[in-house]
Amino acid sequence: MSDHLPAHPGLTSAEVAERVQRGETNDYQARVGRSYWDIVRDNILNLFNIVMFSLLLVVLWFGDYATVFFAGFSVVTNSLLGMFQEMGAKRKLDQLAALSAPEVSAWRDGKLIPLQIREIVKDDVIPLVPGDRLVVDGEVLVSDALEMDESQLTGESDAVMKEVGNPVYSGSFCVAGSGTMVATTVGRNSTINKLASTAKAYRKVLTPTQQRLSLIVQLTVVIMVVCLPMIFIASYLNQGSFISLNTFRDAVVFVASIVPQGLVLTAILSLTIGALSISRYQTLVQRVNAVESMANVTVLCFDKTGTLTRNQLAVTQIISLSSLSEDEVISSLRRYLSNLSNLNRTAAAIESHVNGSTEPKLLPAAAKVSEVPFTSKRKWGAVILPGETLILGAPERVLTESDIERHAAKIAAQGLRVLAFARAGSEITDGSLSADREPLALIVLSDQVRDDIQETLSAFRQQGVALKVISGDNLETVREIANEAGMHIRYAYTGDQLEGMADTEFQAAVKEGDLFARVEPETKRRIVAALKAQGEYVAMTGDGVNDVPALKESNLAIVMNDGAQISKDIADIVLLNNALTTLPRAFFEGRIITQTIFGTSKIFLVKNLYSMFFFIFAGFMAMPFPINPIQISWLTFGVINLPATLIAFRILKPEYMSQFRRDVLDYVVTAGFIGAASMSLMYAIAYLSSGRDVMEARSTMMIYLTLWGMLVFWNTHSVSLFQPRSLRKHPLVFLLGLGLAAVTVAAGYLFPDILTFVAPSAFDWAAVIGVFVIARTLLHLTMRTRWLSSRLWKLTAP
Repeated sequence: MSDHLPAHPGLTSAEVAERVQRGETNDYQARVGRSYWDIVRDNILNLFNIVMFSLLLVVLWFGDYATVFFAGFSVVTNSLLGMFQEMGAKRKLDQLAALSAPEVSAWRDGKLIPLQIREIVKDDVIPLVPGDRLVVDGEVLVSDALEMDESQLTGESDAVMKEVGNPVYSGSFCVAGSGTMVATTVGRNSTINKLASTAKAYRKVLTPTQQRLSLIVQLTVVIMVVCLPMIFIASYLNQGSFISLNTFRDAVVFVASIVPQGLVLTAILSLTIGALSISRYQTLVQRVNAVESMANVTVLCFDKTGTLTRNQLAVTQIISLSSLSEDEVISSLRRYLSNLSNLNRTAAAIESHVNGSTEPKLLPAAAKVSEVPFTSKRKWGAVILPGETLILGAPERVLTESDIERHAAKIAAQGLRVLAFARAGSEITDGSLSADREPLALIVLSDQVRDDIQETLSAFRQQGVALKVISGDNLETVREIANEAGMHIRYAYTGDQLEGMADTEFQAAVKEGDLFARVEPETKRRIVAALKAQGEYVAMTGDGVNDVPALKESNLAIVMNDGAQISKDIADIVLLNNALTTLPRAFFEGRIITQTIFGTSKIFLVKNLYSMFFFIFAGFMAMPFPINPIQISWLTFGVINLPATLIAFRILKPEYMSQFRRDVLDYVVTAGFIGAASMSLMYAIAYLSSGRDVMEARSTMMIYLTLWGMLVFWNTHSVSLFQPRSLRKHPLVFLLGLGLAAVTVAAGYLFPDILTFVAPSAFDWAAVIGVFVIARTLLHLTMRTRWLSSRLWKLTAP
């Protein structure tokens, strides 16, 4: 809060209690995340579960308890485990978020006390300083050059001056000056909450991977809706009845095999657990989808202050530029500072210096006529007093003499921050400085480079993240500090240079530049937008009001915990320790979590694709359904679900996959199609060689599908029978895949009645091995050339 705002009695405790009793509180929150009901609904009451349980109820009615148990077991356990794990993770994340929940100060009983947002009541008196985001509507009681940004409500980016009696709205925030407001509208009736309710503020925003998985699920659901009735029609044509136990068994197998419903839930669960894991590194994930964003970041933009430096400004020197003595300059500075509506960090450092002077302090300054508060766009601020105007800001904006500007630039080249202090005899008109201003002094400030910043920046570079400094400070100051922090600055530009460029030149400068200085908030936003247009995935760090446009434009908004409240409100991630030091580790965690999603997706989607094509191909050949529910459930558990669970819990790490389409979908399409074709061939051989014995043919297919699942598991971990070195590199993965397949097949021999398993003949075993070797060779050769997938993507290209 500004020290210059007058105290106010505010409401009494009794008046607050009356308003609470009348329900005039701000205890309302628009939906901002997944609720517990959302988690239950998505895990239990989804279309896949509804269809599956409907089919299983009929199977249960027929008395086939084994099918109900085996087919229903994985569905129930996956749904319940996923639901409880996500609920637990949500509860812990909510507890972490509560620790950093914003507070609002209000006058009550003559004292300024911090309150939770929900504790604000109607008629509360609330002070306003830069960075404060309004949580209720109100009316201005006191205005000291108060400027509000209402762009989130109106779309207009220009700040709005607010005088006494003017309305102010929730969702806007203070950008300059200071003031006091009285709350007039709270709760669901406030502007921001009405907008949130109307627009349904919470939207289920999906990450790129989630979007792809969701699309795949939607396509398979369409196939299920189209093909499921065909199973019953075929039953009627072949058996004369729509309703038979075998028909419902076939329907259960079809639905369970082609719909990858668990994948989307696995992705949500992985991201949620990931957010919880990342919180160990003093990093609060405010939006779960930011976990995947961390894995995709290619460019990190950040300011100098508080990132490369400690943000502990201290005045090192005051250089007089006029006939005034240093004491007289300090006296003028005191008059300027004592009349500011709000002290930012720089002004506070100067005030600390001048008030620490051994010279006697002045009597209270004369009341100011008006103030033009400092903003990042103006880069200067002024206090208009009777008879003079005092100005403080960037030398190139405040000074009129080029030789003094050059002197200031030399000092800045040493990594020091330089401000110019001047006075003018006339008042400021139309927001422009008058030409009669007289330079009084240069104020030199220092800020120490963080001890661990070189190691931190090196960690980013090792992860392939490009670094760009975007600062409002002098170019030479920022360049020197960046060099001291271990950055190699090849190209650097000022905001004025960027603003004078044509669009193509601007794009090139943004791409090649490592440092941008004296940059205004809108230019920061343009830099981030240009990087995104060039295909970069941009993370932006900030802490102040001036960073808000760029933070909103970025793919990943990262804010310091000590930053302005409005910047924290729009952040995807809040750095609780106010430093970048833990962010490389958080980025690395994000990459691990994304690899988990990619690995499980690869295993599940191959199984879904080959199942769908295999069942269709078998139908074309007018052959019986190729496998029963118990067999498919058991082999899925053995070589699909178990390996995927080990990956999901990060016990196993799949091979590194950088692109979902190239590294996941290419393999899914190839292994799915070749697997289905080889399965159809194998089924035809087994069915005919066994004298059309369906049970023996299905048992043979259980073995073949198990081997193909083992192969996919190996390939997901870079194990290939054609590359013996991969066996030596990943022996445990190779042995685990072999062991899971052996146990899955052995169960058929040990429990033939339960699995309805008939031991295949020696000929069938030989055929299984022969077809598997041929299919494996074809898969290897096709993946080397990407022959099948490349033609598919060419077909779907614009």
